[in-house]
Amino acid sequence: MGSRWATAWWHRRALGPAVVPDRRGGGALGDPAGFLAATYLRGVPWIQVPTTLVAQVDSAIGGKTGVDLPEGKNLLGAFHQPVAIVLDLAALAPLPERQRRAALGEVVKMAALGDEALFATLEADGHAIARGEARVLASGALAEIVERPAWAKIEVVTADERERGVSGGRITLNLGHTVAHALEAVDGYATLLHGEAVGYGLRAAVRVGAALGVTPPDRAARIERLLDAVDLGRAPLPYPAAAVLEATGTDKKHAAGRLRWVLPTEDGVVVHDDVPEAVVAAAIDGVVAGRPAAAEARA
Repeated sequence: MGSRWATAWWHRRALGPAVVPDRRGGGALGDPAGFLAATYLRGVPWIQVPTTLVAQVDSAIGGKTGVDLPEGKNLLGAFHQPVAIVLDLAALAPLPERQRRAALGEVVKMAALGDEALFATLEADGHAIARGEARVLASGALAEIVERPAWAKIEVVTADERERGVSGGRITLNLGHTVAHALEAVDGYATLLHGEAVGYGLRAAVRVGAALGVTPPDRAARIERLLDAVDLGRAPLPYPAAAVLEATGTDKKHAAGRLRWVLPTEDGVVVHDDVPEAVVAAAIDGVVAGRPAAAEARA
């Protein structure tokens, strides 16, 4: 891929920024293409044209570019903001249901950060959005679940582009991503879609927060019910829980040797760097084991 993209950039330099359509989703194309744009000729302008739902609501926004390594996700990367991001809902029409459903993991995350209007829209229409029902386009629900997370992320990134906030700012966007990235690493980036991993990661964060008394029971139950409704993070996983726990050790959110956890509160999130390993291990054990259908009625 590298030589083909390098050639494209070389020929387009005289014409303006390179346009990068992300058709594989979750930054699978946009992230490495952006990294190439950041490094080729010490940086060339580029435009993101995400054509998957997860890219439109998350990965195309914020200027983080990179590639995965066997040791962890996006460990080789750069900050390189696109000169423009073009979001076109029409591009989402041919997406398979699995991609649409997985993308809702990132949207649920943004709702859990404190966007109650987004939360309500997902509760009412999340399953229909995942199924690609025509009514969600006509009603504006699809536009809302794209626009609200996109603008919210832009606002966060504008205030804290390089994630230097200690307890707030851009790190809050990592809600659910500590365990999600660990799952992806253990999976070898082979079978789990990013948003599917985030669904499991959100459940883990909710359970860690509940165990520490940070996440009120009603809030924890509401987030898990919403994940149930969009069918994310429910199926048992084939990965050893111990391997997933070990993989959290390469998470980029370490500071001063301590892993910072983003945990839900009543109406937002808080960052903790003192989560006991036993609490993390129990949460990982739970999400790897899966959530039986009967749990929906008990939540």
